[in-house]
Amino acid sequence: MSDAYRQRLQAFVSERITPNVAAWEQLGAYPATLNREAGAAGLLGLGHDHRQLPDDPRAVAVLIEELTRSGAQGITMGLGSHFVSLKAVQATGHPIVHDLVPAVLDGRQSIALAITERQAGSDLRALECRATRQADGYRLNGHKAFICNATRADWLLMVGHCEDGLALFLVEGSAAGIRHTPRQALGWRCLPLADLELVDVPALRLTGKGGVGRLLQASLQQERLNLAVMAITSADMALQAAIDWCKSRQVGGKALFDKSVIRQRLAEHYAQLTVSRQFVDTCVTRQAEGTLDPHQVAIAKNSAVQTLETLARDAVQLHGAHGCVEPSLVERIHRDARLLAIGGGTHEIMLEIIARHL
Repeated sequence: MSDAYRQRLQAFVSERITPNVAAWEQLGAYPATLNREAGAAGLLGLGHDHRQLPDDPRAVAVLIEELTRSGAQGITMGLGSHFVSLKAVQATGHPIVHDLVPAVLDGRQSIALAITERQAGSDLRALECRATRQADGYRLNGHKAFICNATRADWLLMVGHCEDGLALFLVEGSAAGIRHTPRQALGWRCLPLADLELVDVPALRLTGKGGVGRLLQASLQQERLNLAVMAITSADMALQAAIDWCKSRQVGGKALFDKSVIRQRLAEHYAQLTVSRQFVDTCVTRQAEGTLDPHQVAIAKNSAVQTLETLARDAVQLHGAHGCVEPSLVERIHRDARLLAIGGGTHEIMLEIIARHL
């Protein structure tokens, strides 16, 4: 991957996203046109040919990192999570892949992962959504919860029970029978969130009998690694903001940074961040090499998120009242951090994955 791709990303973020983040957070959504702009600029396809899904983990990490540096993780989830869904769709080998992948990568269409249910989270064994086979295909009935971009995605990737077990389905976002209930979250406020009620919704079945769990594993691994990169990037931003603040903030005629206890607090955060970043970077490299194990991703996610949460809390504390009001960067990072600890599998689920390796 060339430096040119990162530079194009940085320019796009600097010009089109960062200046508008505060306003989009107030509105509760970034403009849908942003997806088309990013796709047309070649950013969603990692700078590669749009005709097929690129296998470039390092470039995905760069996409996630630079979008996160916009200052809002909701932007990253909105513009950078399409690889999670597309990996699963491509793995099915369904003919729709040939049209869907280019359409999403060039920004003409969008796709959202809609697996989570209220009573089950993303536990496939506890899902209750049902698919019934009819003369004209399958129909889905049930509920999905906490779906990012659900109200405006062109396609929704879902899992449901059918006559021979769990299967993966593709649903048009505008299909008849879908009812949206918008939700507001603690963080990611510029990313539309909604619950879905499905009543006889037409659905395209992508998989045959069995194997859905294994098929989704690679997608979930990508999602968790994305979240780890987001956490490390946000932690780095919070740390830099805290350092800058402590060097400029005067207390008793001296900068906060001149106090040894403050310098040592910041040094401790820097050391922990360095260790966590190194492991996340190692996981990205292992993914590129095809040697990444699920327990390693779980370690990376938990480590990165814990580093972020500790650092974000302290950054707000060091800023005092200035760090508690909008549109403070550290205030937003602190809000967003809690969602990273839940998305893609909670801290406890990651520990269970690690425990299975013992």
